[in-house]
Order: sequence, then C-alpha cells, then structure tokens
Amino acid sequence: MSPQPDIFTAALDRFGSEQEEVRAAAAFAAGNIAVGNLHHFLPVIVRMVETDSAKRLLSLHALKEVVTHCSHGQLENVADLLWVPLFQNSENSEEITRNVAAACLGKLATTAPSRYLPQLHERILDESPAVRATVISAIRYTFAESTQSYDELLSSVIMDFLSLVADSDLTVRRLALSALNSAARTKPHLIRDHLPSILPGLYQETIIKPELIRTVQMGPWTHKVDDGLEARKTAYETLYTLLDTCLAKLELHEFLGHVLIGLSDESDEVKVICHMMLFRLAQVAPTAISQRLDDITPALEKSMKGATVTKDTVKQDLERAAELQKSTLRAVAALSKISQPGASPKFEVFVDVTSRNPEWGTEFKELVGA
Repeated sequence: MSPQPDIFTAALDRFGSEQEEVRAAAAFAAGNIAVGNLHHFLPVIVRMVETDSAKRLLSLHALKEVVTHCSHGQLENVADLLWVPLFQNSENSEEITRNVAAACLGKLATTAPSRYLPQLHERILDESPAVRATVISAIRYTFAESTQSYDELLSSVIMDFLSLVADSDLTVRRLALSALNSAARTKPHLIRDHLPSILPGLYQETIIKPELIRTVQMGPWTHKVDDGLEARKTAYETLYTLLDTCLAKLELHEFLGHVLIGLSDESDEVKVICHMMLFRLAQVAPTAISQRLDDITPALEKSMKGATVTKDTVKQDLERAAELQKSTLRAVAALSKISQPGASPKFEVFVDVTSRNPEWGTEFKELVGA
C-alpha cells in the first residue's frame, strides 16, 4: 500500500469522536492502514501510545491490529520498536488498557520467543502488581498459539509464571488462574506433570474468602459484593478444563471434594459450573462420581427448590432461579443414568421425587431418555 497520509490522519482525528463506535472503527482503520506501510505509519501510532494518555487505549487497539495482521517476518523487524512502549506506564494504566498491551506483548513474544520470553520472565517478581498482571496476561496470549515451536522454551519457565496463582494481589491471582486455564486447554502437555504442584494453589482459590466480601449501601438496601468471585469462577472453570485435558493426572477423590463445595457456593454461576462438571464426570469418571451421589444430593435438592419469593423479589431473581433449576436438572439426569440400584438411597429418593414433580417431571424424563 502506498502512503495515504490524508486517510490515516483522518482516522486518527476520529479518535476524538464522541461516539464510541466511531472511535473503535477509527482505531481499527488506523491499525490496518499501518500494516500496509509500517515504516511510514507505525511510528506515529507508537508515539501516541507513549505520549497521549487520553488516547492511549485507542492507540493500543490500533497497535493490536498491526500486531495481529502483520506476518512474523514483519513483526520481527519492528518488535523492538514496540516492546518498551507496550510496557510503558502499565503501572498507572487501567486494567482494560493493560490487557490490550498484554495481547500485543504476547503476540510479539511468539515472533521471537528466545528473545522475549526471558524478558517477560524477569518481570515476574516486579514490585508493581500492575506489571506482574501485564506479564501473566501476555503469557496467556502465548498459550493461544497452536504452534509447538517454542514449547521447549515455555516448558522451562511455565511454572514460574503460573506461580502467580499464589500472588499477594487479587487481580494478579485472577489473571494467573485465567492463564492456567488457557494452558490447560491449549498446551496441557506442558502442565500435566506439574499438577501435584499446581492443584493445591488452584483448590485454594475455589474457597470463599470472607475478607474479600464487603457490604455496600444501595439506597435503602445493603448489598454484599464478593471481590473474590471472578477468581473463584475462573478456578472452577479451570477444574472443568482439566477434566477434559488432564483427567488421568487428577486424584478424583480430592477433586470431587472441591466440586462438592462448589455446589453449595453462594454464587449461582459457580453452582452452574459445578453442575457442568457433574455432567462431564458422569461421562468420563462414572465409577468415582457414583460413589459420591448421596454426598451431593443435599446441594442438588436445595438448587431445585427455586427462589424464595418475598416482597423484594424481582423478575430477574425468578429467572436466575429457574436457570439454576434447569442446570441442576441436566446434572441430575446425567447422574441418574449411572446410579446403581440400592447404592445411593438418598439420591434415588431425590430422583424419584424429581421425576414426579409436576413442574419438572416431564422435562426430567426427556433428559434421562435423551
């Protein structure tokens, strides 16, 4: 593409638009124009990242377009130009800005892993939580690449990165859990043998932490906010992933203990993830889960009861409760197929009651017959 400075400048001018859609389109356009002539346009975007804090996020989105759509050969020639600005001011940036920068850093690291993975590695212990958050997010993006060309390099340092699951900062821990989930999904061969070291920290993050729960006033009502919920959900999502990719390396009795805890979590979202795990366990580990059916019955019974209607109940509460009931129903139907007569009396009674329930009985029987 020949230089078209007027079009490029027009795109940059739209970074100041009052409409979010226009700003996003402008960043997309500027980045893709730059791909056609890196020498001419890329330095302009980099300068904006370095000097214009008000437009840094948009400039980073433009830079992400460049990094995403350039060939490895093109990126190798400009990687050094981008690396330092992408880390610049990460300590003072909002998480959304850091995440875009991290996506770019992760992509760059895959173009020259022998050069850039060590540079990410040396920042693991940076005193700034924001820098550590940027580092672990960048590593997560390297896991997304299907190539195994740099797996040998990753294998020697992956546990150092994943050690951030035990970081003192909640945001870093959450992002490290997300990175672990990504590694378990796309590069399980790199973590299977390390699971005895990984799982204690992962299990620790499935536990509700009272110190992370705060009460906020919303008009005349008080509302509890669990700042640890996102990390806990990610921990359970990671356990679900491990069922698919690392089943043979899991000690299922301990694993099931944490699923059992999650079935009684205060968050319906966590409960639903655990219902999905029960459904999957019925398929891949029927013997192990069939031995715990009576243990999980009380939590499943509670989830099937639905919402308690009070004067403060709103439509959304009823809808959420109905979704939780449907999620529970799918899990119970799957488990009922592997239940042995007489082995789990509490569960058998629950299945019988559910099958005769006027509201759910028909749907339950359809699920069992599917």
